[in-house]
Formats: sequence, structure tokens, C-alpha cells
Amino acid sequence: MLSTAVSRGGVAAAAWALLVAAAAVPLAVLGGWAPWPAAVVLVVAGVVAVVVSRWVPVVPVPRAAGLLLVLVAVGAGVWAGATHAEHVVLRRDAGTYALSGQHLATAHQVRVDVHAADIGGPALLSRPGVTVGSPGFYEQGRGADVHVVPQFLLATTVWLSVGWWLGGWTGLLLVPAVVLGAAVLAFAGLAVRVVGPWWAVPATATLAVAAPVLHAGRATYSEPLALLAGCAAGALLVAVCGSRGEPPRRLAVLAGALAGGVALVRVDALRESSLLLPTLALLAVAGGPAVRRVVGPVLLGLLGATVVAAASAGLTSRPYLASLAGSLVPLAAGAVVLALGSVSAVLLARRGVRLPHALRSRLPLLLSLAVVVAGLALATRPWWQTVRQSAADPGARVVAGLQLRQGLAVDGGRTYAEHSVQWVGWWVGVPALVLALAGAGYAAWRLGRAWRDGDPLPAWTPVAVVAVGSTLLTLYRPGITPDHPWADRRLVPVVLPAVVLLAVAAVAAATRLTRRRRPGPASRLVAAAGAVLVLAPTAWATAPVATQRTERGEVAAVQRACAAFGPADSAILLDSRAANEWTQVLRGVCSVPTVVVRATSATPADRATVLALAQAIARTGRRPVLVAAESPDAVRRVGAEPTHVVHLATIEDQRLLTRRPDGAAALGVDLWLAPAT
Repeated sequence: MLSTAVSRGGVAAAAWALLVAAAAVPLAVLGGWAPWPAAVVLVVAGVVAVVVSRWVPVVPVPRAAGLLLVLVAVGAGVWAGATHAEHVVLRRDAGTYALSGQHLATAHQVRVDVHAADIGGPALLSRPGVTVGSPGFYEQGRGADVHVVPQFLLATTVWLSVGWWLGGWTGLLLVPAVVLGAAVLAFAGLAVRVVGPWWAVPATATLAVAAPVLHAGRATYSEPLALLAGCAAGALLVAVCGSRGEPPRRLAVLAGALAGGVALVRVDALRESSLLLPTLALLAVAGGPAVRRVVGPVLLGLLGATVVAAASAGLTSRPYLASLAGSLVPLAAGAVVLALGSVSAVLLARRGVRLPHALRSRLPLLLSLAVVVAGLALATRPWWQTVRQSAADPGARVVAGLQLRQGLAVDGGRTYAEHSVQWVGWWVGVPALVLALAGAGYAAWRLGRAWRDGDPLPAWTPVAVVAVGSTLLTLYRPGITPDHPWADRRLVPVVLPAVVLLAVAAVAAATRLTRRRRPGPASRLVAAAGAVLVLAPTAWATAPVATQRTERGEVAAVQRACAAFGPADSAILLDSRAANEWTQVLRGVCSVPTVVVRATSATPADRATVLALAQAIARTGRRPVLVAAESPDAVRRVGAEPTHVVHLATIEDQRLLTRRPDGAAALGVDLWLAPAT
């Protein structure tokens, strides 16, 4: 039973999650994602997921190892749930996801209606400096059709909405922890197939206690779901390529579908899907006869799921895709190039074209050197490169402010991407990084040797190629605001699982080598020391933040804010914190029609515009309410005396640029209201 749970549990959970997400898209677009239709989708998708998971071959796992793996997975979910955040007053992406999930659960649709007539009418909404949008929620449409669209892809939001139906805010906020537990189980299933059941135990424990993984499971992020789907897909790819007989084609289709389905969760999963294309070409050229026959089914599942993911993104997240055009277009172009190159390589191979003998004979050395040199180049970047972005980028202003507060030289254009390997080292330690690089080099050497000699390629070939390639690309260009621990979630879906698995694989290989050369206690000593070198630094780095709960009290603060409004109130937000943090809270959670008059610390909200909006709202029979969140001054400038309805002193994660986080930062959440006179 434990072997079945480890081998199939993650696959079943991933298939269920992605099937529900895909089926929810048309319902959410049409306004039909309500509890009863969703219940039907959940049940049907659950049955299908259980059925397809039975296609997965079970790997024999010793009872003790299986029990440990299941306990680690359950423990990871329970711990993340016990320390979950309450990020519902929007400041970062977790707030966007939480509010999007709450909106989908209560409005049953993606679109956020703003009720233009209740906030001044279309004419005033078209004035400069007036908006209904906010961070994570894009203003769309014109005139009476003006509305808002949430930023991110729908998959995570769908499951957060299910959590809301089951338990309100508590249910919604616990969803990532539940998904994280399933993701750790999926990683265990992958590790069992790659390094064996006993080595899977320290690998799974290390990933589970890594602070970025815990951080992603505490708050409403998409990374736990991406980790779940990616690890399940990897386990299936290993099962397909390592089958002793004829691999079932339906299992190959499922493997490709899960790999492509990660793009339902995260746009950048296109990177891994693209890297899988040349890997499939390699399997078609150099794989055994049985493996060659499943390349087509894997490709079919991959392309089918990618099309579904692209359609979902186009239907629900078009403004988000447009905002990512600068990185998404090159990524799509790269996918096309890899696809064309892969097809060309297969066609040439079928015509008898082979690598030159001189190159083929050196493949193990060349591939191993390429991986090691690439890793060393990334690790040494701080010595010879400083990565910058445009100083006009909005993120540059954020970075400049953080640099000023942390006593660093102010250079907002810096992305700190050259330190990305150091970020990983913060959380897993330098020994694990060195072991992972050695493991990657050894894997490349084994792959090159099998290719050179015409032997069957290792079963882990597609996972290794995609994981190493994606890790190198992610570390080269993380593409995220570089404050920590927020930025470290970029490491969760691929980088940390790859580093941990490669490090443990290196220890396992060293143990086998020692056992062959010096049988006896020496091999056990190597195994124990290697496991400690991987697990102990990770646990030590996580310890200072292991029990940390951030944003506690925000749910109650939102409830107090909602209680301060009447059924005929319309909110006019007057300062930047109110506009950034409270717009969707008031509109979506409190059901208060809300409009923003743009302001900055240097330029207050235009008084004439505020008064015009207030008068227009009053003419409809509603009561205009002025709202501020930075200080009461914004309300007083308009001639009203505010009431302090929310005052919360809590904590949030630190926002450090140059060192590992080891605690929390103070956070104040306030709200002042006043009827417009």
C-alpha cells in the first residue's frame, strides 16, 4: 500500500488538479464556476485521475522507507498549514491570488464587474488619474463596459476558490499547504525512480524543509501546484523510459500531458516543455526500440496539453500575457527554434547522418565538461558581471528604495541575477551545490557514454536534460524582483528539486563506488556523511523562519473594514497604499463599488477630481466614502475628518537584497474612512 501511495499518489493528485483547472476555464469565463457545477467537475475529474493513476507501474518500496516518505509529505503539508500566512491585504502576488480566488468563488466568473454607474459613471472614469485597476487587477474595457481582469493564470485560483467554498478564508489560505503535501509526495515518487527508495528519503526531507518550499506552501502562490505537476510528470517520464517491456502508450500520453499541463499553472513552464522537445528527439534517435515507439505519444500529450494551456491563458489572462511580451515572445521563439531543430535532427538521423567519429568518441567528456563549465560560469558571475535592467522599469524603483533602506549603493537598475547561485546556496548550503554540480556532470557523462556506445539511454534522461537545462536558464535569468525570501519562490518548481536530487544522486554514486572498492563501514560512513551534508545545512538555514507566521490578523482587519461600510456606500481611494492594497479588498470582499484617484507621496490626489466623483456618486443616491491607508492626511486635504477603522500591527517577510532572510519585518495595516461632504 505504501509503495502504491508513493508511486501513484502524486500522479493522481496532479492529474486531478490539472483536469479540474482545465475544465473550470470555460465555466469561469461564462460565469458558471459555482459550487454545484464545480462539485460535478471535481468528482468526475477525481474518478478519471484515479483511473489513469492505475496505469502507473508501482516501484517496490521497503515499508520503512515508504512510511518515512509519506510522513515527510504529510508533515510538510501540516507544517505549512500550521504556519500559514494571512496575506489578504494586497501587497505581493500572494495577495493577488488570494483575492482572485475569493472573487472567483463568490462571483463565479473571471471578470470583475466594477459597477461604473455607482462610482461616478463612465465619463468621470475616463478622466486622467482615475482608475478602477490596481496591482494584480488590470482595468479593461471602456465606458459602461469598464471592468477588471485578475492578473495570473487560472489554475491556482480555481483551487483557492474550492478552498473558499469549503472553509471561507481559512479554507482558501490552507489550500497551498495541502497542495504542497501532495507535491512533496510527487517528488518522493520521482526520487524513488531516480535514486531508489532509501536515497529518496533524505532527498524528500531536504526539499520539504527548504525554506523557499515552505514559504511557497504557507501563502497563496502557484509554485506548490507547479511543483506537484512537474514532479508527477517527471516520475511518469522516468517510468516510460525505464519500462522493461513495451511501455503503455497511454502512460506516455499521460506523461506528456502532465508535462505540458504545468503551463496551466505557470506561463514560464513553456521553458520546460520546450526543453523536452530536443530530449524527445534524442530518445527517437538514440533510444531503444521500445522507447522510440513512445516518443510520439509523449509528444502528443505534450502538444495537446500545451494547446489547452495556451487557450486557457488567452481566454482568462490576456492582459497578463501582454505585460510579459518582452520575455514571452523570446521564449516562444526559442520553443519554435528547438522544435524545428529537433525535427531536423530526427530527419537527418533517419537518413543515416551521424555525429563525426571524433566528436562521438568524446561525447561523455564533452557533455560533462559543458555542464560543469556552465555551472561554474553561473557561480562565478558576481566576480565578472553585474546584471542590470532598464532604470525606467517599475521594478527598478522598488529595488532603489530597498537599497536606500538597507544602506546599499543606490542603483535601481540592478537585478542581482548574477547572485542567483548564491541564492540557492543560502538555503541548501555550499556542499549541496558542489555535490549537485558533480551529480550533473556525472549524469551528463553517463548519458554521453550510452549515446556513444549505442546502449539504452538511462531512464532518467528526459528528467535530467529538462531539469538541468531549466535550472541553468532560471539561474541565468531569474526574472523576478530580487528581494528575499519573496524572490526565492522562483527556485521552487524546478531549481531546488533538481539541485537536491542531483546532490543526493552524487552521494549515492559515491557510496556505490566506495562499496565496490572498500566493502565495509567506509561506504556507510560516506552515505551518512553525504546525507548530512545535504540535509543539515538546509534545515539550519530554515530554522530561523520555521515557525514564522506572517500577516496574522489581516483577515480580521478586512472584516472590520467591511463592517465600516454601509450597503449604499461607494469608496474613493485617495493614496497609493489604499489604491494598491485595498481596491480589490473593498470591491471583491466587501462588495463596495470602488474607484481610485491616483496619488503618490509627492503628488496627492487631485481635489477637484475627488469632489467631482463624490458629487456624481451622491447624485445616484449612494454615499461617497473617502478612503486612505497611509495616513489620515489624504482625507483631510479634501476637507473631511476621518475615522480610524483599521489598525493592525503584524509582521511580513523580510525584503533583503544581499543576504539570506532570518526573520520577519514589522508591518502596519491601517485604514481611515470619512463620508465625503
